[in-house]
Amino acid sequence: MKKGDSIVLIVPVGPVRTDANDRAEQCTQALAGEQAVVLNTGKKDWVLIQLESDGYTGWVDRKQWASPADDSGATFILQAPFSAWLRSDGALMHYPAGSRLLRDDAGHWSLNGNGLEPVEPVGRALEVAEDAVDATEQFIGAPYLWGGKTVAGFDCSGLVQVAWKLTGHDVPRDASQQAEVGELIPWGKQQRGDVVFFQNEADKVVHVGVLIDATTIVHAAGEVRVDSLLPKGIQRDGRLTHAFHSIRRWSLKG
Repeated sequence: MKKGDSIVLIVPVGPVRTDANDRAEQCTQALAGEQAVVLNTGKKDWVLIQLESDGYTGWVDRKQWASPADDSGATFILQAPFSAWLRSDGALMHYPAGSRLLRDDAGHWSLNGNGLEPVEPVGRALEVAEDAVDATEQFIGAPYLWGGKTVAGFDCSGLVQVAWKLTGHDVPRDASQQAEVGELIPWGKQQRGDVVFFQNEADKVVHVGVLIDATTIVHAAGEVRVDSLLPKGIQRDGRLTHAFHSIRRWSLKG
């Protein structure tokens, strides 16, 4: 791999880190089939990449990535939290929601040239959510993980980004970036599917969630959970946990 090369993730999920070592902070994750461009190379197997979907940059282990195969067919984004697939070498793979698999005209599945067979009927894995709220709600109970983008662990903005990915939309990765997208909605006009942002003491956006209805929000805090929304922010067990910043309206459907 060299600067300028296009590469694709060939494992179910790959950490993207702030520095070129396994102990560095995970700033985000890439999902199976996601593509990136190599920006630089580091020591040993480390390469600096930029993800094509959201422009995020970070360091990855090149052993988890490969040059794109010359495949033809239709790309499908997996919708179920996890789905099981048998790889052509016999490995049992579990791909998370948001993974991108290819199906050719003969109905054969693959990931970057590696053949795959679904362990179960693919209907559930491909069933698109009614809207981004439904996509978000299927992850309720998933633990919080900084930089996480799967049911094994989400951070707040990763949850929102994946939910919109499942409805066919690419949105920015970080909450502060997401807060610049869409139409600003005044308090009292919010509705299902609106995206709500929360701030720290310096008025910086640091948290985000999605409205189930005007006063109920699903978000990742400790776990993906449902809480009450008040004009001042998120309330749980009678305590204000996140201070309100703003509301934005994005498209719900793909």
